[in-house]
Amino acid sequence: MDNITYIKFNSHGFWIHQAFVEVLSDYICQTFEDLGVDTFSENLKKIYRICDSNRLGENIGMVGIPFDRTITNNADKVIMLDILNQTKTLIASKGAELSLAMLEAFESRKTDDYFRVPWNFPIKTQSLIATIDIIIKVLNGTWTSDNYSVYFVGFPNISQQEEI
Repeated sequence: MDNITYIKFNSHGFWIHQAFVEVLSDYICQTFEDLGVDTFSENLKKIYRICDSNRLGENIGMVGIPFDRTITNNADKVIMLDILNQTKTLIASKGAELSLAMLEAFESRKTDDYFRVPWNFPIKTQSLIATIDIIIKVLNGTWTSDNYSVYFVGFPNISQQEEI
């Protein structure tokens, strides 16, 4: 998990490991699918398609969610915020953590074995939810950092940075 990406909107954002964005993208896609992808604007469908490619491993080395290019009006921003809040509920329904078995099942759905990432630690669902909270702050303009790195609880953190 050496690859990191920058998630931003209006010049503010944060750094995060691409493997975590892939997992997060899976839950964002599930929320879109539960609500009916075809009911959304073209820009929001583009976010869905990018998240779908993320979760399938097809964006390896280029994983991200380009909010700057896709959220171009307030209506789409409001709907995206609702999708993110519903995604938090979905993630919370999975329990305290995504087990290694769950993460291996996620990896098995990737379109090519080459894109699979080995997981050595479960992901705490609270870390994913806290990441969505940061994305919500970024979209709302209340996130003021432009150089913050996300570190998940339970994963190696040699720099001893704050963990979410």
